[in-house]
Amino acid sequence: MTPRALLAADCGRGVGLGHLERMLALADALDPDVDVSMLVPQGDVAIRQRVVDRGHAPLEASGDTPARVAAVAGDSTPFDVVVLDGYVFDVALQHRLRDRAPLSVVDDLRLPTDCDLAVNPSPGGETLRPEGAGGFLGGADYALIRASVVQARELGLRRDRDPRTVLVSTGATDPAGLGRSVSHSLLERDPDVKVTRVVGPDSLDIAERAWAREQLLQAPPDLADGLATATVYVGAAGTTAVQAACVGCPAVITPAVSNQAAQAAALEAAGCAVVVDATYLADTCLALLDDLARRAEMAVRGRALVDGCGAARVADAIRHLVAARAAS
Repeated sequence: MTPRALLAADCGRGVGLGHLERMLALADALDPDVDVSMLVPQGDVAIRQRVVDRGHAPLEASGDTPARVAAVAGDSTPFDVVVLDGYVFDVALQHRLRDRAPLSVVDDLRLPTDCDLAVNPSPGGETLRPEGAGGFLGGADYALIRASVVQARELGLRRDRDPRTVLVSTGATDPAGLGRSVSHSLLERDPDVKVTRVVGPDSLDIAERAWAREQLLQAPPDLADGLATATVYVGAAGTTAVQAACVGCPAVITPAVSNQAAQAAALEAAGCAVVVDATYLADTCLALLDDLARRAEMAVRGRALVDGCGAARVADAIRHLVAARAAS
């Protein structure tokens, strides 16, 4: 009988797509020998469609993320394993879930937990085992990256990148309009640069007339093609920054939210990214566009840090959890 897994990411209006993307990458790696249900907010058409487009089964529930998890995991139909990704799941909820099935928690903040397996998939997370974890996997070796990005890594090695193309992504919410500001600064200051700017599913920018040499992508399925062809990635130090390292796209990043600071520092320490204050993103990008040797070295270091096999490694660990519980 095929094991059943519930994957629950903190997602929905006002929340970025990073947690969801990590769970989708894990769902891809668990397929086809684990039957995955992806928990999504009731009535959120965009997120539901994102899950369907990736070939997975959405499971809708109402309420905030912890309420959705509590309602579905407490249903009469049991799951063989539950995986949570986010910062909103308290220890009491985790304890109740763990009584019913093996529990894995993906978290890069080292929050207290009550789980069978904690995963910190961020570069620099190797030693950040949280209190209350039965087992632990941490660091860039466990970065949850989807297969298309790994394929883009190989594509990027086989062909030249566009000479002055910048991929700008500052998060799905970007309330301060940082992405727009950086993009327009680059376009104003360099007549040869081209920008591909990523905007979130609720962004109003897509209705505006784009600048010449600027392409807008609204909540694209992934950024694999963009990372494979861009000269530089500029933006937030979140999930896309780790994907950029894997593909070998040099990055200029800033912690868009406080929890990205440690990952940003680790990427810079590895030599594949430059971390700057948000006000210097455009300046630093323009300098890097003119430094071919430095970009080449950064690309090598990024690919060495993030090999793209992290989702498969975490999926194997989750299969072992299921097998161990079944044998006990």
